[in-house]
Amino acid sequence: MSEAPPRSAQRPIGYWVKTVDRLIDDQFVAVAGEVGLTRRQWQILNVLTEHPGASRAEVARALAPFLNGVEDLDEHLAGMAGLVTERPDGLELTPAGRSRLDEVYARSVGDLRARVSAGLTQEDYDTTIRTLERIARNLGWSD
Repeated sequence: MSEAPPRSAQRPIGYWVKTVDRLIDDQFVAVAGEVGLTRRQWQILNVLTEHPGASRAEVARALAPFLNGVEDLDEHLAGMAGLVTERPDGLELTPAGRSRLDEVYARSVGDLRARVSAGLTQEDYDTTIRTLERIARNLGWSD
């Protein structure tokens, strides 16, 4: 059995976080792209599924790690005609939006999530999530 490399030879956490994020993005682009969505548009549909009637500001806040405010959200929404509608009380998923979201899931979002966690125990996965959250909080992130 080989030993772990000396700590100084290991790549830093930032390398792995960026690498994993890029790989997830790349693979998700292929999945969502099959039904004409970007990853951010898919995330918007998910937020509106969980929070129907959310305001633009609320959606932008929910996606803050991925967006640069409401203006960035508006750019993504511009490509979602017929999938999201704006009502006086907030944004809402249309039946076509719900259908598109279901289609992305059917085309393998579940497969992608399974590949991300392959070989990890639930405990390993939960520890990884808690560790990343702790690091984010240490660096100033908050809900």
